[in-house]
Amino acid sequence: MIQSIYGGSDIFLKIANLIIVFVSTLLSAVLLLVSVQSKGHSRRMGWFISAISILIGGLSFQIEGELNVGVDGNVYIVSAEIMYALVGPLFSLYFIETERDEGQEWDGYFWATFQTLIAVLIMLWAIYGENQFALNLAFLIQYVIAMGMLLVSSKSIKASVGFILGTGFPIIAAIIGMANTGIRFIGFGILMMLLVVFFGYQIDTERELLNKKAELSENKVSLLMEQIHPHFIYNALQQIALLCDEEPESVKPAIFSFSGFLRKNFEALTNESMIPFMEEMTHVDTYIELADILPSRTFTVTKDLKVTDFSLPALVVQPLVENAIQYGVGMSTEGDEILIETKEEGGYIIIRVVDDGRGKQTEISTQRKHKSVGTKNVKTRLKILCDGELSINKTEKGTESVIRIPSDKARVSGEDAAKKPAK
Repeated sequence: MIQSIYGGSDIFLKIANLIIVFVSTLLSAVLLLVSVQSKGHSRRMGWFISAISILIGGLSFQIEGELNVGVDGNVYIVSAEIMYALVGPLFSLYFIETERDEGQEWDGYFWATFQTLIAVLIMLWAIYGENQFALNLAFLIQYVIAMGMLLVSSKSIKASVGFILGTGFPIIAAIIGMANTGIRFIGFGILMMLLVVFFGYQIDTERELLNKKAELSENKVSLLMEQIHPHFIYNALQQIALLCDEEPESVKPAIFSFSGFLRKNFEALTNESMIPFMEEMTHVDTYIELADILPSRTFTVTKDLKVTDFSLPALVVQPLVENAIQYGVGMSTEGDEILIETKEEGGYIIIRVVDDGRGKQTEISTQRKHKSVGTKNVKTRLKILCDGELSINKTEKGTESVIRIPSDKARVSGEDAAKKPAK
């Protein structure tokens, strides 16, 4: 009965096609589900999800085409081939996002345009042509060009080996289809390519996460060494000792300020998440109290906090205030004002630390051999934990330090903010 429907020996090809397409559909559905549920979606992953969704549509059409005979079956097969042709341009867009540096407008869209033209030709041939051999040849050309794109435009061939191997699957499927036009494995070949790409994406994500953790760990140690400089501890303890004779009533508050400052810096070593802004400001206030007891030029701190309901990495504002006190007003003959300002503007939380230190540069005992607290660590913590940035502008009127944090990153939990990607 089955042989009478399909025509003798073709039954084995039909069964083989059905088995492959059913398995491919199940695998594709699982892959789509895992992709959608994976954390940290980016535009790169968006192109991948679009490609796997279109592939599932093509596989569904192919199932209907294999189960039906005559004109209806051919219509479904043509629809499947049209869907398969669309995966190529989406694969190119995924590759472009992989190779493009953040903020770069890369001209790799040439490849996506080229792949789109090929896809249109395949679709026209699927609709109006009748030569299955030529159609498989077109798919072969499409993915040979994709492999050429990988070889020509990859930043590192070694890093793109997975992509290159992946494109081999639809190429092999197309060659099989050319050898026997009754075999339609192109959908399976595309699926295998996307599986390789997906596992490569996961490996890249894990590698980036490990690199960020390693960089953050190194940053913590460096930050601690800069924040708790040995001579700073010596000067603080020496000044507290002098207070015992001159102002005994100030000793206890000074010790509390000093211990609180040390505790906060040591806590930063184990803190890999964001903290509330007002918690950071508490540490800033502790430092200001401590700076008041050390010999330096007098200064006043003004706060204009228009927004406070956000989070940020620990120890990013305090170092800027320290620099303003020690090396802004502290090393200038004019100016004694420090402003700490927050506001929300253009989708960003903006934190400004401004001093009006100007005039002739001076140096007092507490500043000898004590280099300015480096801003490199602050920039690293901002970038890794919340995709923030720090800019410093020095003028004749003083120094302005500006932190910019995307509002959506500043108002999620610290752990989630660190995982959320920029792209």
